[in-house]
Amino acid sequence: MALNNRGYAGKILFVNLSDEKHFVKSIEEKAVQLLLGGKGLGVLLLYKYSKARINPLSPENPLIFVTGPLTGTMAPGSGKFCVLTKSPATGTVNDSYCGGRFGSELKMAGYDALVLTGRALEPSILVIQDNNVSLEPAGKIWGATTLETEKAMKKMLGGKYKIVEIGPAGERMAPIASIFSGTRCAGRGGAGAVMGSKNLKAIAVNGNGKIKVYNSEEFKKSAWIAHRALRMSEVTVRSLPIYGTPNILETVNETGALPTRNFQSGRFKFAAEISGESFKKKVWKKSFSCSLSCPIKCSKIANLPKQIDGATIIDGPDYETVFSFGSNCGIRDIESILLANIICDLYGVDTISTGCIVSFIMELYQRGYLSSEELDDIDAEWGNSKAMLALTEKIAKGEGIGRFLQLGVKRISERYPGSERFAIHVKGLEVPGYDPRAAQGMGLCYAISERGACHLRAYTAGRELLGYEGGVDPRSYDISKVKLAIDVQNEKAIADSAVICFFSLLGMRLKEVHQMLTSCTGFDYGGLGGLMKLGERVIILCRLFNIREGFRRKDDNLPKRFLEEPMPDGPAKGMVVHLDSMLKSYYALRGLDEDGIPTKETLNNLRLDSLIPNLKF
Repeated sequence: MALNNRGYAGKILFVNLSDEKHFVKSIEEKAVQLLLGGKGLGVLLLYKYSKARINPLSPENPLIFVTGPLTGTMAPGSGKFCVLTKSPATGTVNDSYCGGRFGSELKMAGYDALVLTGRALEPSILVIQDNNVSLEPAGKIWGATTLETEKAMKKMLGGKYKIVEIGPAGERMAPIASIFSGTRCAGRGGAGAVMGSKNLKAIAVNGNGKIKVYNSEEFKKSAWIAHRALRMSEVTVRSLPIYGTPNILETVNETGALPTRNFQSGRFKFAAEISGESFKKKVWKKSFSCSLSCPIKCSKIANLPKQIDGATIIDGPDYETVFSFGSNCGIRDIESILLANIICDLYGVDTISTGCIVSFIMELYQRGYLSSEELDDIDAEWGNSKAMLALTEKIAKGEGIGRFLQLGVKRISERYPGSERFAIHVKGLEVPGYDPRAAQGMGLCYAISERGACHLRAYTAGRELLGYEGGVDPRSYDISKVKLAIDVQNEKAIADSAVICFFSLLGMRLKEVHQMLTSCTGFDYGGLGGLMKLGERVIILCRLFNIREGFRRKDDNLPKRFLEEPMPDGPAKGMVVHLDSMLKSYYALRGLDEDGIPTKETLNNLRLDSLIPNLKF
């Protein structure tokens, strides 16, 4: 059955950068019926085309760019694409998402996915125009910032090409390096380092094809219904468009979950000064969407307080950036947060990891593990904006002590025995902006996330802290909380495979997603129940990849601070995360054995044995 009139291009482009050869394969219908596209298809490709236990920075590690059936359509929030690889930060599967036009352009060029292997002989750029694929020398662009690279590529190729690129951090293979496209990025897990390991500075795509859906009239109706749902939601019609994601900061602070001073506390007394209201009043000039199909406009443009390496404006910051450089470092100065954000963006590093590295260094400094002399004469005191910016710049540029700090919290802590009790990471990935002692479900979500600590793989915080859908008790850790985590994890896997933005799910429901998918692809997926089963299939497939790489129950864990140190203040005072009981229930409900490995019955029930024959652990 042809897929090119069902929301898909129907083809995958494989490029070996070592010998500059490429070939095209058709997508198997069974794969997209069982996994949709995006995350689901990408993990399957990563599993099939990589060997177990390879070095993430070796030429053999695939770097995969993949779209979903909804990518490039009028479905709300469908402007994103997915980047998958084995993470150099964690050794796990890593899927990261980026807004903009690159994904839809790749599909219009005739490809649902791009699979890169090998290593170019010299710093290069990959140029794709429909059937024409070429590898060109990067020349002077190698070493350039992300902004300089975008400008140079547009001057070289013209505005019709859509670009992804890495900054200098990716070139030197920093484990916290991101991949950028315009002002957006695939931020977490080090995909930028993998791209740098392949000697690839940028990819430019131009396509002249069209994206066709199965039933255009029904799809238009279903997409319109989804857009209408977003216009009726307070979150997607007011909170995000006006205040961006920092709109939640004061609420998270009031509930006692705002990470402060490297998660030593859940309350920051200067929260109002770094809130969405404060950013709107003082620095934000304009709201915009990262794609044509998105009505939410969560992105914000701000003027920088001073020019930084040619940049005068910035897209952001978002909530995660504000917490990581703000409350978690004891910083109340929004201009310093803006500057930290643009430094990370220009040099190509993840803001969550970078800010959390800085906060960890500040606690090491507080407890006498590090001196200012060891930090290149930086006095890393809490609330010191100059120190925060100096450390951020050293990490982003890989200069001085920054060359070591860029390795991440886990590897830094290994140098300082005893510091592991306040090294805040899961599987090597720094923890995002919700202290799980104040939201028990988020503790489980962090532990079970396949790429390490992540709020976007399962987001119980919406109901635990923000009151979405009536809310739930954030302190409960019974079976109902585990079931909630499973439901939101499945729903997010569906969205990531479709591919649509997580924020769209804050306004519409799975019913609207199902209607768009069926009219787009012509497949029914077995109704809403079958779609949830598809999400579960994707989650277990990710777990299978990690199991192949050696991950087990011991890795589905949390930092000691969350498990052993009671929250010192706020509504969650005295709480620790009750992970063991939740994890046991999660394993049982997911059909996993006591070590977190899927049973044969689970694999058969999800038809994963038909996708990956002869599974061995």
